Amino acid sequence: MNTNYDNNKRPKLNIPRSNLEKVMDVMSILAVITTWTYLIISWGNLPSKVPTHFDFSGNIDSWGGKGSLLLLPIIMTILYIFLTIISKFPQCFNYPVTITEKNAKSQYQNARTLIALLKTEIIVVFLYLEWKSIQIAATKSTGLGSWFLIIFLIVLFGTLGFYIHKMSKAK
Repeated sequence: MNTNYDNNKRPKLNIPRSNLEKVMDVMSILAVITTWTYLIISWGNLPSKVPTHFDFSGNIDSWGGKGSLLLLPIIMTILYIFLTIISKFPQCFNYPVTITEKNAKSQYQNARTLIALLKTEIIVVFLYLEWKSIQIAATKSTGLGSWFLIIFLIVLFGTLGFYIHKMSKAK
C-alpha cells in the first residue's frame, strides 16, 4: 500500500460538498441536538444511579451517578466538531494509493464522504447509547440488546471496507 506521505506535493482542491455529505451532516447535527435535548428534558426525572457501561452482550456491567450521562453528549459534540474540521483537509489524509493530479478529486471526495458517513454512524450510536441509558435508568428498558455490538461493527467496518475498496479501485 503506497500512502504517499509527502502531503506538501498533493494538490489542494476546493471541492464542493456532495449531497450525501450534506445529508449526513444534517443527520449528525440533528442527532447531537436530539441527544442534548433528550438528556435535558429527562434530567429532572432521572434517578441518582444510571448505567455507565455495557458488556459485549449489551447487559449493564457498571452503574454511576446521573452526571455520567453528560459524558456521551460531550464526546459526541467534540467528535462532531473534530471530524467536521478534519474533513476540510482531505489532502492530509492517508490513502491506499498515491495521490496525483489525475485522481485527487475522486480520492478526496471518497475520503470526505467516508468521514461524513463514519461521523454520522458514530454519532447515531452515541444517541442510541444515551437514549438506552436514560430508558434503563427510568426502568423502561433492561439493556442494549445482544445484537447491538454486532450490528454496529458490521455497519462501521462495512463502511470502511467499502470506501477503502472504492479508493483502491480509483487509482
